[in-house]
Amino acid sequence: MYTMNFVEMFLEIYNACAASIIIFLTGQIVFLMHKVDRDLLKAKLFLNDAVLQWTWIYISISGAAFALNTAIKFAIMFTTVGNALKGYYLVELTQLIFVIAFIYAVYNWYVFISGFATRK
Repeated sequence: MYTMNFVEMFLEIYNACAASIIIFLTGQIVFLMHKVDRDLLKAKLFLNDAVLQWTWIYISISGAAFALNTAIKFAIMFTTVGNALKGYYLVELTQLIFVIAFIYAVYNWYVFISGFATRK
């Protein structure tokens, strides 16, 4: 029988909580988009360059973490260095970085859109 160690268990619970947060925030964004005037959204986005800049930073960090996660998993599976890499929890660390950066990107958009959604 396979037993999980503390880091693996923590990461699984963290991923479940993070997935719930991401689903909730994206659902709220989709819901709020129906209340947003598209022209006003474009104008505010054009005037507020920080939203796009931070979103690109967060998405770039999450993309790099995802790519690094895949490369490390590949190295663990198909190279002789893989057994040495397993002990450092690099896969779990890159997964954690990916999820945190992605939550920040979604939250950044949620705050931006909820700031001027009109009540109908």
